[in-house]
Amino acid sequence: MANDPATETGAPLREEHADGEGRGIVRTAFVVLRRDRGRLFGRAAGVTGLVALGGLLLTVVGFVAAWPEFTEIRLGAVRARIDEDSYAPDGSRVHTMWLILLACLPFLILLLHLACTALQTASARAVTGRAPGRFRAVLGVYALRGVFVWAPLVAGVLVEETFTTTLFREHTVIVPKWEYPNLFVLLRYGPPLLGLVAALVLRLGWTLAPAVAATEELSPLAALRRSWSLVWGRASAWFRTVAVALPLGALTIGLYVLLSSAAHPLRSGAASLFLEWGPDNTYAAYVAGVLAPIAAALLLTGALALPFAHTVLAVLQQRLSPAVARSAPAGPDAVAALPTAS
Repeated sequence: MANDPATETGAPLREEHADGEGRGIVRTAFVVLRRDRGRLFGRAAGVTGLVALGGLLLTVVGFVAAWPEFTEIRLGAVRARIDEDSYAPDGSRVHTMWLILLACLPFLILLLHLACTALQTASARAVTGRAPGRFRAVLGVYALRGVFVWAPLVAGVLVEETFTTTLFREHTVIVPKWEYPNLFVLLRYGPPLLGLVAALVLRLGWTLAPAVAATEELSPLAALRRSWSLVWGRASAWFRTVAVALPLGALTIGLYVLLSSAAHPLRSGAASLFLEWGPDNTYAAYVAGVLAPIAAALLLTGALALPFAHTVLAVLQQRLSPAVARSAPAGPDAVAALPTAS
């Protein structure tokens, strides 16, 4: 055991975990962050820089794809000024730019998932003192969880739009409000609300899946099942998960709102920089100015909040794992292994 790297690296955490149930999850996370702050925040800084470069490249690609629309909008504004007429961009051109944004969105989400995967594996190693699980497994958990959590909400919205609007057809509504008022209200609000409830339940049950994949040799689907059993396996586990996840979410959102307000002066600066060093298109400069404070706030929020959030979730996963193991029927070998598992 003296030569076991897991024992050497993880000794400080296990010493505090021995008396550790009284310390609390957040306090334990602060101990880990204080002990490994250089590695964790160094990883966060490196990941933030790479995400910034990837996001910048993706933004350039998006602007290049949308440039014909920006050009036509600019020419229309010039013609209207010559004719001394008012001008508003054509709706089809704005719609095309929204489609380009939607096409770029999956790649942006992939960048964010790659960053979260790198930070989650580093946090799991700091908490457990062991080499983290496979990077691909953690990334697969983020991808599968995103698809499965958003699926019921998107399906509910699609059902509502199909039956109560003309979004997917012209001039006809399958369930008109004036003809079926009660059914219309049920279809208008029922499917989206059911989808939202299902998404929240799934997201809560799979909160610990990335941490599980980072600390245990499990496939993405097995990590989702393991997280579900950890959260919903005991009466108190789901309450502890909510008590941890909700403040973390509120902290992250609040930090983003604060940083977004602080970064608001970047809006005019980015637009001026675009016009000075880029093409003479005020509409494209306006979009660049809108994106600049959003990107800066997102990057800073990730660099500051995610190391702490992932460390807290890794500690929570470690705390719930032995609790589930103790509640399950176990043979002599499993009972003997419990002290080393914690």
